Amino acid sequence: MKFSSYISKLFFLILLFSNCVQEFDPPSQGYENLLVVEALLSNEDTPFEIKLSRSMPIDTTAFIPESGAKVSLSNDSGELYILTETNELGVYVYPGLINPQVGSSYQIQILTLNGKQYESSAVIMRKTPEIDDVSFQYEERPSAGKQGIQIYVNTHDTNNDTWYYRWAWDATWTFQTPYDSYLLWEDGQIKLREERINNCFKFDQSTSIDISTSKNLTVDQISDFPLLYVTTESDRLKLKYSLNVKQYGLSEESYNYWKELQKVTENLGTLFDPQPSIVQGNIYNVNDENEVVLGYFDASTVSEKRIFIKYQDMPPTRFPNYYNHCTDSIVSEGQIPEMANDNWWLVSETTNEAGFPAFQMSSSLSCIDCRLFGSIKIPDYWE
Repeated sequence: MKFSSYISKLFFLILLFSNCVQEFDPPSQGYENLLVVEALLSNEDTPFEIKLSRSMPIDTTAFIPESGAKVSLSNDSGELYILTETNELGVYVYPGLINPQVGSSYQIQILTLNGKQYESSAVIMRKTPEIDDVSFQYEERPSAGKQGIQIYVNTHDTNNDTWYYRWAWDATWTFQTPYDSYLLWEDGQIKLREERINNCFKFDQSTSIDISTSKNLTVDQISDFPLLYVTTESDRLKLKYSLNVKQYGLSEESYNYWKELQKVTENLGTLFDPQPSIVQGNIYNVNDENEVVLGYFDASTVSEKRIFIKYQDMPPTRFPNYYNHCTDSIVSEGQIPEMANDNWWLVSETTNEAGFPAFQMSSSLSCIDCRLFGSIKIPDYWE
């Protein structure tokens, strides 16, 4: 629920700073416990879901799910899709296939446990053009003291029907521990590991708002939109990095909504920045037009493109050494139990300085077991 927590806090900031503040620490009472709705209908091969939660103060990390609600989706043909709450509270999913049709309109309905009824405006399922290209370029930024890869997106609509775009991304990269341990000390015995644990994968996803429009151009085309800058200050580019980009076509209303949210994230730097106003979505209380509901329901097909960046694609680069604490020791078999009791970890067979059989041991589990920070499971899309 990482993105849900981010959105809930963002909405809270919008409300908090949209009012005149007389003191340095303005009270938050009255701005929390607002309904937050996250819903996007697309043609992705995943179940349609709606996330319901409550807004939270910025000084808490808690996620407050809105559980026990009755949630549904309807279309202009009279079809009704009933969603059910999953084991993850506040997450409602339609178990079957919806197969939304471009040009049809859709609307969501919510009845909370306390009897409040909410609806979204009817939105039309939009068709998103294909992504032309996701490219990258090595760029140094001396003013910020950074080096890294700038990733760009290019797209266009030959029919000149889209004009407004939003992107989201998920990243995957591989990393390795300095020691490749294929042995372990267990139950007083030296055993072979059943799996290699020195090569893992990490994952990340976008939380920023990445949008653009070609409305002021004569053709519906986005050229070299700067989506993401990946610095060499992390380990992402050290071996192999993959970025999967998703593109959504927006209505003008939807674009304006995301644009306002984007302004909030950019302007909330200090109390001297321009104060944002409440960002009005398209979800409302059926019986109380004055109630503020946070969120936006949108419907769009999605276009995707994945790229891979290898370390060979970059000039010679220095990366942070996250393993400078790692040391090893060469010991005899008889020394292994005592070393293991002192939290040393068996790595492999080797020889000592005299050429006799010995064993290498590591001073820290983090130096041999990448599973502490990632997953050894190779993603299906990895190449």
